[in-house]
Amino acid sequence: MDEPTPMDPEFLDRLRRGFRLRLDRVGNLWIADEAVEHPRVIDVLRRGLDISEEGEPTMHLGEQWCYLTVDDCFFRVLGVRSAPDTTTDTTAPALTLLLDNGRRVELDPATLWEEPEQGLRCTVPASRSGRPLSARFTNLAQIELAEHIELEAEPRPILRLGDGRWPIPESAPGGDC
Repeated sequence: MDEPTPMDPEFLDRLRRGFRLRLDRVGNLWIADEAVEHPRVIDVLRRGLDISEEGEPTMHLGEQWCYLTVDDCFFRVLGVRSAPDTTTDTTAPALTLLLDNGRRVELDPATLWEEPEQGLRCTVPASRSGRPLSARFTNLAQIELAEHIELEAEPRPILRLGDGRWPIPESAPGGDC
């Protein structure tokens, strides 16, 4: 059997950009003007979220992929759990974030920030590439994280984990996705 002829890269790029996939502010997926409603399709699409080397949002499905529009953040943090400390280092016990794509990832305190009037955000690694992707905390996740935050600290609230302290800035540390 003959190998398929490779597709013209410019044409393939137009196809990838022409697929109208969008992730809205609350985490709903849309294809053109139609909401994606099947739970397994939503799961597959969320698990394929990534960002290109050039910084453009992408969605991968096996070897195929396309660009997508992300209205806000790639993920929503649905919950926060204290991870049991299995090391002898008690300075910074880990917090596990429960993401809307089913993953559990450790919070990197250095990426946590508060977007004015919008709430807490952080970055988490993409499943596929490990590149940092934005995640917004839901109200429940913010409440669960609050037990680790000194809200009255000046000039900004501080995340407290063991002996570690991280001020929570009002702008993205190091440029958030």
